[in-house]
Amino acid sequence: MPFHEQYTPTIFNTMIILTILLYVLGGYLTLAVGYYSLFCWASLFFKIKPAANQKTNTLARIVLLIPAYKEDAVIESTVQNALQQDYDAHKYDVVVIADQLQPTTLTRLQQLPIQVIEVYFQKSTKAKALNFALDHLAENYDLAMVLDADNHLAPGVLQKINQAYQQGHLIIQAHRTAKNHENGMAQLDAISEELNNAIFRKGHRVLGLPAALIGSGMAMQHHLHKQMMATIDAIGGFDKELEMRILKNKDLPKPKVHYLANALVYDEKVSDAKVFRKQRTRWISSQVKYGFRGIKDMFPQLLFKQNIAYFNKVFQFWLPPRLLLLGALTFFGLIGAFIHWSLGLYFGSLLLFMIGSLVVALPARLRTYQTLLALSKLPLFFFSMIKALFYLRQGFKSFLPTPHQYSSKP
Repeated sequence: MPFHEQYTPTIFNTMIILTILLYVLGGYLTLAVGYYSLFCWASLFFKIKPAANQKTNTLARIVLLIPAYKEDAVIESTVQNALQQDYDAHKYDVVVIADQLQPTTLTRLQQLPIQVIEVYFQKSTKAKALNFALDHLAENYDLAMVLDADNHLAPGVLQKINQAYQQGHLIIQAHRTAKNHENGMAQLDAISEELNNAIFRKGHRVLGLPAALIGSGMAMQHHLHKQMMATIDAIGGFDKELEMRILKNKDLPKPKVHYLANALVYDEKVSDAKVFRKQRTRWISSQVKYGFRGIKDMFPQLLFKQNIAYFNKVFQFWLPPRLLLLGALTFFGLIGAFIHWSLGLYFGSLLLFMIGSLVVALPARLRTYQTLLALSKLPLFFFSMIKALFYLRQGFKSFLPTPHQYSSKP
């Protein structure tokens, strides 16, 4: 029996509309799968250049900037870790930007060989804290490195950053990696972090594009950092606005943002569903905001200035987060199979290819039994992401910091 004779006219028309929508969505999702997969596979060819491990007799003067908003639980351990770096103590300073820390915490910090800058804002943001500190610091630094209040540096990080700087790199992103793996949620968040490194840093560098900034574990020539940050007052996602400005700057040496895969910065991963939702609300709201903000310059930068890097960055903002992409491919695969087996097969094939690409990009150390167990948390992750979409307005208007509790790397 012909397809149109199996259904009433109303159902038939509905099926036609659904089919058209699936084809449109299929094109969008295919584009997203192709983009992510391209950089996943490219990341396999990333190599650390031996020169990055060579020491130099010239030491840059570095300031470590650590904004700490109500981070009493972790800030002291972070400072102690920073003070233990195997770098000439006279060549680097640790600066804590204290925003609403407890008096007892401030007292203990002030007894350490660091600088504490207290800030008071009606509405706190990371950008405000950094700009205040940059305005009150001396100008005798070569590099400024931004850390989160929970970040711990592996031995040799400052040496490696200095080496990259001496080679001519003015903007350097270190390899941020998980500090904790205590439950399934933390393990999945750790996986997400490493996939970001593979796609947006390793894969991008292999294909000749700048690495993406994260917002912590990043170092920049001090005067350039101060200049670029001066007019940034983002509620969330200051690193995205900073990166867009960097990519527009035609005077910076390529690749503009260098990635140091062997300079490890340990970062606390989210282990609670509510905190995860709050964090992703901040991230997605920033992605949406800068996606709309950047689209007006997206094509002019590409067509008139051959600025592929800027075009690529804005294009990223218009792609769905990977977890939502996987969920959408699963959902539309089921819907497509109901309409016609070929649609179900198409979306199912996209899903399998996307999963395969992510698996090959995942570091071998995370392809473990613990990861398999953590996959049981994927539905919770997915629904937390869906829930985050309903809180985007909150992310546009309010600073949503991620609380931290693990003070040291296990």
